[in-house]
Amino acid sequence: MMGLENAAGIPRSSPLGRAPAFALLINFSLAVFLAEDVGFPFWAAAVLSVTAAAGWFFIGTERPPKSSLPVVAALLAFSLAGMSAIYRGISQAEIPPGKVDATGVVISERKWGWRRIAVVRTGVRRFVVRYGGGASPGDIVRFSGRLEPFKRSGANREFDEFKYWKAKGTSAAVDANRFEVVGRSEGIAFRRDALAKRIKNRLPRLTAGYIAAAWVGERDDELNNFHRNAGTSHLLVVSGLHVGIVAAICMAVTRRLPFRFFIASAVMWFYALLSGAAPSSVRAALMIQTAIIGRASGQRSGAFNGVSAAAALMLAYNPRLFWDMGWRLSVLSVLTLASVQSLGVGPSAKWLAASPAVWLITSVQSAWTFGAVPLAGAVINFFAVPVFSILLPAASLLAVPSLAGADAGRYAAMWAESAFLAWERFSDNMTRLIPWSTDFSPPLMFSGAASAIFLFARACGFSNASAAAALGFNMLLFALYNL
Repeated sequence: MMGLENAAGIPRSSPLGRAPAFALLINFSLAVFLAEDVGFPFWAAAVLSVTAAAGWFFIGTERPPKSSLPVVAALLAFSLAGMSAIYRGISQAEIPPGKVDATGVVISERKWGWRRIAVVRTGVRRFVVRYGGGASPGDIVRFSGRLEPFKRSGANREFDEFKYWKAKGTSAAVDANRFEVVGRSEGIAFRRDALAKRIKNRLPRLTAGYIAAAWVGERDDELNNFHRNAGTSHLLVVSGLHVGIVAAICMAVTRRLPFRFFIASAVMWFYALLSGAAPSSVRAALMIQTAIIGRASGQRSGAFNGVSAAAALMLAYNPRLFWDMGWRLSVLSVLTLASVQSLGVGPSAKWLAASPAVWLITSVQSAWTFGAVPLAGAVINFFAVPVFSILLPAASLLAVPSLAGADAGRYAAMWAESAFLAWERFSDNMTRLIPWSTDFSPPLMFSGAASAIFLFARACGFSNASAAAALGFNMLLFALYNL
């Protein structure tokens, strides 16, 4: 039986042995959804979410061993602590409308409709300031104007300003009648902006776009539109691919050094902060940090359980991340990949199944939010991850001489530019060959939900019969909810 049980002596065929953190993710996600989207009182949302998480594990565990009791007790303790944090997070009183006069640091700045907006941090709060333009990340600004709560959408598929900005940790909007730069901060926002400008000024167009997206989390609009049409927008989002590359390189370079795990962790978190600390990058860093700690202590946790733990921890910290599209798609993608990798099939079969599975499961959310989803993405993504796992580190290395100021560095950067041009030609040819797209529809939603439930059940250690039972039960709830 060695190798079939975890450290607590629980069989790996049980969800409590293979992916106990998935219970917390179910619990926290459902609690936020029921309380905020459906409108249940929080106590009712908490009871139902705990019951659903317990039901998932009850279906998947045929014979609960006595050794599972400490794990169950620990999960209940984490659940109570997490639910308390979630309640505090979603029950905070909104700032009432009025006037504001404050000084803060610009965290980010962008075009928004016919105006521009700046996210400004003032103490412990962040405000979305609508103004005429002229500021850069890292600027210290003085602003005043009318404080307004975010607008809520009455329809599910309309843009909801409240959910969008609350998920990003901001407090309220300010319609500024006064906005002036009074200084310059030397913090991470300033350094990120300075590096982004240097990348744009010294590298060729495509190389600059990909390097800026990977290093500082800044996306070029033209490049973003290209990848959205190809279904590969995730290549421009700092996520597990990028953070994983950084962590892997650090571990390889420092393999003979003392404190290599500490060094790798420090570099990885610095990179996550430098790239903008997007939910996808923080989720990836948390997951990889768990793996690093486990490796340093001689314990290993499965990827599915690691993703679940990272996502649940992020929800407990900021429950409104549940509404962030980047967080949702990132978590769904990596859970799906981890689920496919846990299937008892050969490496070739896993590689063939991974891209269609991720496309199907994430396309439901993408089609609901953005409209049509390109079918070509299911094919292009077969090659995207392995190609960019090599291309991004190579291009980053080739870009260094030019960014360092070497005149001859432009020749090295042109090699990277040629590689990115070749990828874009391939991607463009595939979108021409497969020009169709799919809109949001009940069949797409049903197929995506069924695939996710079955794969996640198998990743949790369900037997085929238990996975089928979980699928049937959840589809019944899905049908009743949509009657």
